[in-house]
Amino acid sequence: MVQIKTVVIYNPVYCRIMQILKEDPKIESVGLSFGIYEEDKIIIRNFVSVANLDNSTVSFSLDYEVLYKEIQYHEEKGEVLVGIFHSHPEEARLYPSQKDHHFMRYWPYPYLWLIGSIGGGESTPRLAIFTLLNEKIIEIPYLIVNTT
Repeated sequence: MVQIKTVVIYNPVYCRIMQILKEDPKIESVGLSFGIYEEDKIIIRNFVSVANLDNSTVSFSLDYEVLYKEIQYHEEKGEVLVGIFHSHPEEARLYPSQKDHHFMRYWPYPYLWLIGSIGGGESTPRLAIFTLLNEKIIEIPYLIVNTT
């Protein structure tokens, strides 16, 4: 198994995530990241915002029928589900919570957990990417690229 060393995020995907973080920083937003695996990196090419069934400040749930349909749709485009995005409320740390860690076990390496927030008195949204490898939470660096 090759270890993922970096994540490449297409600029429109990154911009959409930043926009979502500004919309309602108090409720956890949720999204699905689709892309491809390429050697030691993951390229996130598409992003789909989905409803948080919990409508909560401290948790999120996905509609598995929506998840299944999105996975099918993107597989037809040659992409796979590479990660799940969710936001943390303003005062939360930009790091997987205990609950996140629990569910990361169901979606372990190489799946990504993208966590975003506007917090700590900042007005700029922030994004961090994590994975669970051998029961250890690892932060993975990312870079944003323009697409042509």
